[in-house]
Amino acid sequence: MKSIFVLLLLCLFSFFCLTSCDDIVNYNDGYTPAEQQANAGAPVIKAVYDVADTAFATPITQGTLGQTVVLVGQNLNQVQSVSFNTVACDMNNVHTMATRAIVQIPSKLSTEQVNKIEYITPQGTCNYDFIIPFPDLIINGLACEFTNAGDSATVYGKNFDLYDFEGGVSIIKIGSQTLGVGSVTSESMKILIPEGTPENTDIQFCWQTNGTSHEAALPFRPSQYMLFGDFSHVSVSIDGSVQMTIETDDGIGASSWLNQKNMHFTGHYGAWAWNTIDLSCNMIDVVVENPDDYVLKMEVLTNANFPLTEQTGLQFCFNWGDAYAWNPANGLGINTRGQWQTVTLPLASMATKGISEPGKWQTLRIIFQPHADYDADFRLANFRIVKR
Repeated sequence: MKSIFVLLLLCLFSFFCLTSCDDIVNYNDGYTPAEQQANAGAPVIKAVYDVADTAFATPITQGTLGQTVVLVGQNLNQVQSVSFNTVACDMNNVHTMATRAIVQIPSKLSTEQVNKIEYITPQGTCNYDFIIPFPDLIINGLACEFTNAGDSATVYGKNFDLYDFEGGVSIIKIGSQTLGVGSVTSESMKILIPEGTPENTDIQFCWQTNGTSHEAALPFRPSQYMLFGDFSHVSVSIDGSVQMTIETDDGIGASSWLNQKNMHFTGHYGAWAWNTIDLSCNMIDVVVENPDDYVLKMEVLTNANFPLTEQTGLQFCFNWGDAYAWNPANGLGINTRGQWQTVTLPLASMATKGISEPGKWQTLRIIFQPHADYDADFRLANFRIVKR
């Protein structure tokens, strides 16, 4: 009897399940996700927004490299390619639906400033006016202006990787000879200085932006501006415990040779000890009417274990004027690790009593006053006054 009762319950359960299933409505019938909807025609872009503008409140007419934006329009599915200024976007970073497309502007753009978005689907192509301001090429200088001929030199600046120096679109020349280029990044670039390149030669940089040609020049071994030359005919006066010798490249690794004499500072110095070195000679044939228009340049080399910092206490002044306290790399310090590096300092701050006329006696005082006990091992060379 019990078995018959259980069997009847199972039959009733099956009956209600079957009749209930017949009443279920499948609300997904005929539904197509937004990213799969078919286009009704060629793509249309009506506006562009930054991806953070989720309310689509403020359309934008220009963007920046690497920025993610939303294109709003019609027929934007099944996209085959999206380009900004002729450079294709990474399609892995493109997401579409019928009325919107999220895209990332390429981080590298063509120098051809067409200022257009090109959007292609199987149904057609749309071109939409949109500006990507092309970053200017900024050339700050050589890491060491006294790199030797035949060696590679490092150029510092910004946006080198956008100007295709490796492909020859932008070029670097000495005279009529185009230089080899390697290791290009956004902020630096390696160039090869040809064997036999003479001193006092300009390195020429040539590039184009939006069809306009540009040129800039950097000096290679500008020895004509050196104040003290090889230190002959220079009066050297030392006051304090400074241990400084005028040396050649002997004792420096061959890859770091300057082929100029340098001042080598060594020894232990107590906190706040006052030490000065005066270098005096006749002024070279350079007229400095306004020190604000000029800088003092020199080459610096530090031992890896003895970096230069603000605590080193180096100061400079001309002709007994106010002293300029050097804060290397704006507080970051300098450690050249046995390589020569060019340093640029403002002349006006150390020439408050002016610069002597050509042929007149002139003194550069170097003050060495460490803020704490300090062990020194660094070199300075090639002091020169040049126009900004």
